[in-house]
Amino acid sequence: MKKITYLFLLMVIPFGIMAQELPLDFEVAEDDSFSGFNDATANVVEDPTDPTNQVLELTSAGNDFDGASINLATYVDLSDDSNNTITLRFWSPDATTRTHLLKFEGATNGPGAAELYFDTTIDGWQTITLDFPAGLANDYPTLVLFADAGVGNTATGTYYIDDIDGPNGDPVPEPIEDITVSAPDPTEANSDVLSIYNDTNNYTNIWVPEYSFGEASFVDISGNQTIKIDFSAAGWGQGREPSNLVDISQYDRVHFDYYVDDRFDPGSMGEQVLFILIDNDGGTNEYNYELTLGGSDGTLQVGSWVSVDVPLSFFENLGFDKSLFFQYKLGTTSDLYSKIVYFDNIYFSSDTPLSNNKFTQAEFKVYPNPSKGDWNIRTTETIKSVQVYNITGRLVREVNVNASEAVINTNGLSSGVYLAKVSNEFDQTKTIKLIKE
Repeated sequence: MKKITYLFLLMVIPFGIMAQELPLDFEVAEDDSFSGFNDATANVVEDPTDPTNQVLELTSAGNDFDGASINLATYVDLSDDSNNTITLRFWSPDATTRTHLLKFEGATNGPGAAELYFDTTIDGWQTITLDFPAGLANDYPTLVLFADAGVGNTATGTYYIDDIDGPNGDPVPEPIEDITVSAPDPTEANSDVLSIYNDTNNYTNIWVPEYSFGEASFVDISGNQTIKIDFSAAGWGQGREPSNLVDISQYDRVHFDYYVDDRFDPGSMGEQVLFILIDNDGGTNEYNYELTLGGSDGTLQVGSWVSVDVPLSFFENLGFDKSLFFQYKLGTTSDLYSKIVYFDNIYFSSDTPLSNNKFTQAEFKVYPNPSKGDWNIRTTETIKSVQVYNITGRLVREVNVNASEAVINTNGLSSGVYLAKVSNEFDQTKTIKLIKE
């Protein structure tokens, strides 16, 4: 679109800064917010055929799916079948048939993504009209242009785009700030832990990943670097090459802290989190521990940090081989279940301490055990805290003391086996099996 005059700019600026919304004509600074991906580049430049016009220059890199995206300030509304047509002008460098893709992402009120392929067949500008199908959402905040799209499409080229237009919806809400409370510092003894993700310098035995996959960001929360995942976009994980698998047979549990942020869309978000261990026996095998509101394997809690310890025997019963640890993954089965979830303090730990510290050698007495009432734990050392976990790894009781004896109330606990993690003032721990009749 032609540049508007300087006089008109003077008239509109006092009314507020313009934001990214359709139509995108690349005549305002906000439209120069496309970010390239898969090595493609995107910049607003002068129209090669008209020096008075600004356009988006998109240069592909020869990858299957490369292009650029922009986060809009106003949703694109494709929910009305009588008004869900998108138009744009597209300049191609020659008359070769080239395949491109326009995609909208991030909706929550319908299909999370909507996309249509289109071809350019002439040298120069042509107008593209894309009629999207029925049944789509009214709240797409992200527009994506793939320069040369399709599996095996390694074409390259420099293209120009202008005047992207279509139906707008409501303004996109301002992003919610990150939570301000960090995960609790872990208290497991250093000698008993293989750390997977932890930045508090508690542990020196560290599993070093060779790659990451999926999408995640790392945010500072009260000085603590924390994994932040938007499950409506993708999960995230890390792993090592099959030639460099790690044997974790000496460890008995996997620990992680999570925080499901229920401020986004209470009632429809924050309904599932999967912690997935993956082994490799020549092929990859995934084993899920599922947290849901209904308590599939453990009960999901929202709006606060929750610590989870899962016995590795849980995964072994599903078929997991501890000697072939390959990857771990944080995810959900669908982008409909959870949105923003934070994770921290991921590590394997041993119930049989690997060190000979004084606390683990101390005499412990638990009575009665089995018990129909309270458990009493007594030792010759000072107990700082006792955390009791059920067999699925959910924390069910926690007491803080500063004495040689602790009393654990069992009211409301079902019959079965529990694990008590007893800690002293030096953060040394001992794990004791408890039985409720």
